[in-house]
Amino acid sequence: MRSILTDKEWATRHLREGEDWIEGYWKSRDHPKRAFLIDKICKYLPIHSALEIGCASGPNLYLLAKKLPNAEIRGIDINPMAVKKGNEWFMQDGISNVKLEVGRAQELERFADKSFDVVLTDAVLIYVAPEEIKKVAENMLRIGRIIVLCEWHIFHEWLALLINGYYCLRLKTEAFKLKSSSLGVFVGHWARDYWTLFKELAPKRRVQITKLPKRLWNDKDWQRWGAIIEVAERGTNQ
Repeated sequence: MRSILTDKEWATRHLREGEDWIEGYWKSRDHPKRAFLIDKICKYLPIHSALEIGCASGPNLYLLAKKLPNAEIRGIDINPMAVKKGNEWFMQDGISNVKLEVGRAQELERFADKSFDVVLTDAVLIYVAPEEIKKVAENMLRIGRIIVLCEWHIFHEWLALLINGYYCLRLKTEAFKLKSSSLGVFVGHWARDYWTLFKELAPKRRVQITKLPKRLWNDKDWQRWGAIIEVAERGTNQ
């Protein structure tokens, strides 16, 4: 059964598992889901700056830098070793417009309003608890002109409720009980009704949800819940 890693566990994962998992992320640059995410981002050209929250060693940003060699691209991740190794690999590959730093999704106050044209995440918000997600989303909207997320979206609420109930019984805890589908339903990780969440937080922005094509990832949970969520200011070029 799945378990949610805490921030401390993510930050120290290299101490328990070694550095192989960091290199594994880096070598996953050819995963078709990554190309799909980058193509969604590049609809919004021109892009002069981008931030990935939870970038690990930076495989998504590697692809983005290849598409946008003149953009200022930054990434933050909670694991200092992933950040260190990623910066080394970017340097070795001669990519100078990407900089990775240690940081958390829950601590975006360090960035000024509208700091970035694009803010993106990839399988990061599935670990952010319901009591934290609203603040994270508000900060993403504050610092980014365009938000592009690859996360778990609730397409079928009845199914999410059923699976949520199963986990509550299995784990014998009230912690994962549904409070609001837009804040989070535990279905192995946190899935959300992102359309409702962003419409409540930014009613004047355009929200678009695209289900990940099944061919992109041979994983039943990502095939069921995986989505690209785009939140853009109205009038933004696509």
